[in-house]
Amino acid sequence: MKRPDMSDAQMDLLAERLAAAGLGRRDFLRIAGGLAAMGAAGFNTRAAEAQPKLAPNEKLAKDQSFRYGGGGLFQNDPSSHDFNKDLYCSGVPALWAGLMKFNADFTAVPYVAEKVDSNKDGSVWTFKIRKDSKWSDGGPCTARDFEYSWKRQLDPASKAPYASFLYDIKNGEKFNKGEIKDASEVGVKAKDDWTLEVTLEGPRGYFPVLAAYLAALPGHKASIEKHGDKWTEAANIVGNGPFVLETWEHNKVMVLRKNKHFFNAKQVTLEKITIPIIPVQSGALPYENNELDLTALQTGDLKRLQGDPKSGKEVFKYPYPGTWYLLPQVTKAPFDNVKVRRAVGHAVDRENIVKVAQGFAIPAHSMIPSGFPGATDDPKIKAIQKFDPKAAMAMLKGTPFEGGRNWPRIVLSMRDEALGSKPLAEAVQATLLEHLNLKTELEVLEPRVFRERLWKQDLQFVWIRWFMDYPDPHNEYFDTFYGKKTTGKRQAWVNAAFDKELEAGRDTRDAKKRLQHYAKAEEIMQTDAGYVPVAWVLRWAAAKPQVRGLQKNKQGESVIDGNIYVDMLTNLYIVEKS
Repeated sequence: MKRPDMSDAQMDLLAERLAAAGLGRRDFLRIAGGLAAMGAAGFNTRAAEAQPKLAPNEKLAKDQSFRYGGGGLFQNDPSSHDFNKDLYCSGVPALWAGLMKFNADFTAVPYVAEKVDSNKDGSVWTFKIRKDSKWSDGGPCTARDFEYSWKRQLDPASKAPYASFLYDIKNGEKFNKGEIKDASEVGVKAKDDWTLEVTLEGPRGYFPVLAAYLAALPGHKASIEKHGDKWTEAANIVGNGPFVLETWEHNKVMVLRKNKHFFNAKQVTLEKITIPIIPVQSGALPYENNELDLTALQTGDLKRLQGDPKSGKEVFKYPYPGTWYLLPQVTKAPFDNVKVRRAVGHAVDRENIVKVAQGFAIPAHSMIPSGFPGATDDPKIKAIQKFDPKAAMAMLKGTPFEGGRNWPRIVLSMRDEALGSKPLAEAVQATLLEHLNLKTELEVLEPRVFRERLWKQDLQFVWIRWFMDYPDPHNEYFDTFYGKKTTGKRQAWVNAAFDKELEAGRDTRDAKKRLQHYAKAEEIMQTDAGYVPVAWVLRWAAAKPQVRGLQKNKQGESVIDGNIYVDMLTNLYIVEKS
């Protein structure tokens, strides 16, 4: 089935749905690129079968056990494994299988659905479900389960925080907001056990992309009704994914076993997966002690592991395009003065700041990382906020802060997280003190508190990051800085000329003109110092030599599980140690 054409308005709606799910604040997602890669094949492109590819004289290990975590992966105990109710429960995605899934290039491909079809304009989608689709108790997993699950998420009684993710479904928003009470009016209907028909509020050529997200995973009705919020405990859970939850010792460890009832069980090689809950402060020590077979790496461990002749071969970079930047709040002194904001831009010594990241960041001169659509290499833009201590101090002439004096109390706020955030923020503090005599107090806030105050523009000076959702300038600029947004604004800064360029870039299909508009928007934003780009993100992981099957994207990069691509475990296998 050829994918229906998608207008710019539909792409804006897709971005809105991603933002509703909080995806603009997480991971490295490349959705638009995946959509473009589909071509005429549409959403019925099949996923490659996950068969082990053994080298000469190589054998599969008899014990197909795999241990992973650490370095920020499963550093906290999940609140549950119920993605249908809470997208960010931090559970194990491999316990479930959705209608669609994302491959390593972030293209949505059929999973539990064996065929996807739509009417001409993409306003009604039909998913034909595999007849060998089963729950882990052996019972059939049918279209009725997906109808129940999506309506459960939209039901206001569920209080699902990301229910708006499904607002494209006809009457989904009205049902969720209590404007209609009858769930049968919501546009999700099982025509029979194996046919799910989804009627939308209008043309939505991208809808199967949403069906591939964690939020669209099913829940087991009988277990939910019997056990309530405890239904995903190991003793109660019934899933439909490639693995089942065998044990869950809270705050200690989770153990998964291969699900013999999974429709594609013959293609899954791993038999047992152990996931210890490891605080991020433990770094790579569990991996080095041979307690893990794969781990993400934090800044303190990369150089040491790379420098070791043995472990250096085990380290690899994985895609995580993102940007660290500063937000000087224009409604709060002293940043209500554009000269002060420009001074900050010139005082940031990016080359020295990224040294503390120990390989996890490189200097940034714009919002979009090099190598991604919309990245600018324009010397004119690079010069706007280039590091220049003399220019920084000169900017303060004629202000109350001339000569770096009379600064008020300034608080630099950030969320409490790993990812090397705090060392980078402290390096920013140091460079501002050195070159502007600007002293800042670092405030580390619990993530939920940080978000709430951020949306209220209650913070004076912010250290923050943005991880790419899809490789298009629209994501970096429109979803973050567009002044006419009514919700989810990170900053009080608004500029009419900037907004006009974004709208022009959004509303034309001419690729060259689009990039010109977004480049002009970057120039305007930097000139007005609406933000200060500091560093672009790099990410690293390590895997033992016996671990095979990590998928590679079209750029040749190995991809590990995130919150979009979650298919890693079904592809892995263990070979005998040489």
